[in-house]
Amino acid sequence: MVIGEMITSLVMIFLLMIPGVIFKKKEIISVEQSDGISSIVVNVTWPCMVIDAMQMDFSVAVLKDSGYTMAVTLLLFAAIAVLTLLLAKLLRLDRRKRCITAFMLLFGNTGFIGIPVIRALYGTEAVFFAAIIEMVNDIAIFTVGMVLIQMSAGAKLSMDPKRLINPGLIGVIIGLVLFLLDMRLPEVIGGAVELIGNATTPLTMFLIGYQLGGIRIKEILSDRNVYAITFVRLLVIPVMALVVMRLIAGEFSLLEKVIVLSFAMPAASVSAIFSQQYRGETMLAAKTVLLSTLLSVVTISVFAIFMEI
Repeated sequence: MVIGEMITSLVMIFLLMIPGVIFKKKEIISVEQSDGISSIVVNVTWPCMVIDAMQMDFSVAVLKDSGYTMAVTLLLFAAIAVLTLLLAKLLRLDRRKRCITAFMLLFGNTGFIGIPVIRALYGTEAVFFAAIIEMVNDIAIFTVGMVLIQMSAGAKLSMDPKRLINPGLIGVIIGLVLFLLDMRLPEVIGGAVELIGNATTPLTMFLIGYQLGGIRIKEILSDRNVYAITFVRLLVIPVMALVVMRLIAGEFSLLEKVIVLSFAMPAASVSAIFSQQYRGETMLAAKTVLLSTLLSVVTISVFAIFMEI
């Protein structure tokens, strides 16, 4: 994709946030109604988008690329874990803050923001690989991630296997099974799935705009840890992914671009949700999620354009 077309696509995507900001500022819809829209995206449109993206002819090459994507994702997770330890020492974070920081650096918003953005930039083929990364991300969140969340709250460690089964992961599994069996959905069903999936991007960006519309800048700017974590999340980690992909692949094909952009996403919104659930470092998580999401409008664009030069 030429740079001009990419800039146009990025501007178009982020303009979709404006109605959400307006709806929040004017209080046109309530938080409960926003939660309802979020539930529709998570449980319906997002899984449909993933299934539709995976409706492609079986290919050994694509299967190998999927394995490669998973391996690189795990490699980058390991590198981020080391980076987290260094940052924690630099900021002199206590145990609770260190754990939630590790969670936010390890897990970006690869699903809620990442997949719609990647689809808009690179098309449905790219979503296949973005969905593989999201699958790895989901499994890691509900295993290692949950341990970090509980440690950040000083809670008793426990893991619920049922949490691993969520609509997004189910969508990935269905899409992957159909791909491996080289099966296509009947036209009438496939068409409906595609139409529903197409609603994901506008609804997602609306919700992000709604969240950003409630930001109180003064509260965020008063916490230096938020700056540091956001800086690492949006700049250091993507640069690290760029270097790794350059060393491994030598150039940025579609697959490498998807991997880098997935690691350029802001802190996962579940950071704040889980912290609130376990009564952990909720304020630090909420501030970082909001600031990193706001600034990612710029940083995602920079990395996407850089890989086209």
